[in-house]
Amino acid sequence: MSRSTNDTTELTRFDSSDSGGVSIGDPTAGSSDSLRLMKRDHSSEYQLRHDYAVVMKTSQSTASVGTPSKEIEMSLENDIDNYAPSCSSEYYITRKDFGKPEPQLANVLKEFYWKESFFYKIKEHVADCRFLKELFGSLKELPPIHQPFVNALKESMNEPDDSKASMVAPVLLATVHNLTPLYQSLVQNFPIYISALDQLYRSKIAFRTIMSKFESSKECYTQVNWLLLKILNRLINWQPVLARVIEIQLSECGNDTETTAFGVAMDKIIEFAKKTKATRQSLEEYIHVLQVERDTGLVGILTHPNRKILRVGFVLRSARRAPCCRIMVLCSDRILFGHRGPNLDGNFFTVHAEFKLKGMMIDEGDTYKVMDGEKDVITLHNADISIVFAAPDRASWIEDITEAIKNAARAKIDLPSLVMEKKEENDIDMTKVLLPEESPVSKMSPLQICWYRKCSFGRKDVNKMITNTMCGYLKRKLRNSSGWQDLWVVMCCHTLYFYRNHNESEPLAHLSLMDYGVGLPTVADNIDNHENCFKLFYGSHTYFFRTGSYYFFERWVDSIFQAAISRDSLDVVTALALRI
Repeated sequence: MSRSTNDTTELTRFDSSDSGGVSIGDPTAGSSDSLRLMKRDHSSEYQLRHDYAVVMKTSQSTASVGTPSKEIEMSLENDIDNYAPSCSSEYYITRKDFGKPEPQLANVLKEFYWKESFFYKIKEHVADCRFLKELFGSLKELPPIHQPFVNALKESMNEPDDSKASMVAPVLLATVHNLTPLYQSLVQNFPIYISALDQLYRSKIAFRTIMSKFESSKECYTQVNWLLLKILNRLINWQPVLARVIEIQLSECGNDTETTAFGVAMDKIIEFAKKTKATRQSLEEYIHVLQVERDTGLVGILTHPNRKILRVGFVLRSARRAPCCRIMVLCSDRILFGHRGPNLDGNFFTVHAEFKLKGMMIDEGDTYKVMDGEKDVITLHNADISIVFAAPDRASWIEDITEAIKNAARAKIDLPSLVMEKKEENDIDMTKVLLPEESPVSKMSPLQICWYRKCSFGRKDVNKMITNTMCGYLKRKLRNSSGWQDLWVVMCCHTLYFYRNHNESEPLAHLSLMDYGVGLPTVADNIDNHENCFKLFYGSHTYFFRTGSYYFFERWVDSIFQAAISRDSLDVVTALALRI
């Protein structure tokens, strides 16, 4: 059920209350006015989609957004199972020794090919805005330079192993040489672009409507800011794959000319990464702050040049009657507490309390015995108040809070208050209060996923959201049969996106990996012939996937482990199999 690029039917989104998953489907009725997205350039068969998708033009009508439904589980449990698996005999394989063979050049180049981006043609009529035209003009310069390298990778797939490197090496070196100055210019200008985009979103209702429509569409698989940042990190994502190519060349005593070309290209990328590291990380943290502002309604307040967000997530805070579910935001100078509930702005959370870190002390335990035997309790003290809360990932909170208190004590200036009008803390469980139907619903943000999964999200995790990417074909086991189905899977921003195949522009489903575990199937799982098979699990949800080779098994498990944001997500057996 592939849709054309001009088909932009409104889609309905449903939340899952216990896992943070999302189901998306066509609504019964929607607006006839549609977004005008960029046309695709079908120049590469396996290239990744959507990275350069932007909003071009739309009517003044408001997007039709569905109401959250608490009865619907992840779309993995609904949409994907309706896609029938292939009847090919390749789904039934024999068990082999679980060794660790050396990666072959063909597999590494295939990963390189699959990781390349799927470019769009940008329409001339974008928006009557100078900075947007400048941004899109800069992006239009990238595809023509990327394309020869993509073509070389594609052609090498049909060549013998001893000819692959000679086809790719010179084209790669020329591509990196030509791309480096363009990406350096983008890095310098991106802070201006992202800031201007945020100002337009806040000040122009028409532009905010356009952005909301596009971000709520199924084809836009994550927030626009993260898509733009993913473009900026394209060369950085080449590093791990190129390092494997060089490793194979050296181990197999490959041609010196080709090895040298790969090495020079790697040196250029490393030099680019070092020069732009500070700017790129600042942009990642700035975009994260903008998202937290939208989630909490503190738009324009958190974005202070001397303020950092160190960790956000779910906590259980003590109250008069019983502990209450709260969202907690740890800044470099303050701690914020918020609850989920209805509000006029349609924000997911409402911040109702803030506390300065300067002069605060931390106690690793329930000092006042007010948490009814809850585990993982932390107590914070200052001159006139004590704060008691329990956090599932207590060690991470203690580490970040301790460091923040030390830095706040050394700070020479006091930053302005975040919550201008404080509200009294109440002990009503706001998790039972739903958002009003008229509230706008966007893609699930990391803060919202933390609320559902009862976990937290740190500053270091933000820096890994864009650099830890993976894509390719996986076989997923059906729930009610022994069959497996082929799915094109893209991992971006700690989330897996599932497509029928690489030509599809809209994902069937997506699954946030935050706090998920990854491991090998056990005897109790009753998975026969599970060569190169791994499972994802969270609570009662378990999904089984299989790769075509051990190389991709190792790459997927490692990438998912890095994206899961859970220190205990990798079981002992899997760690031994991967020799971690």
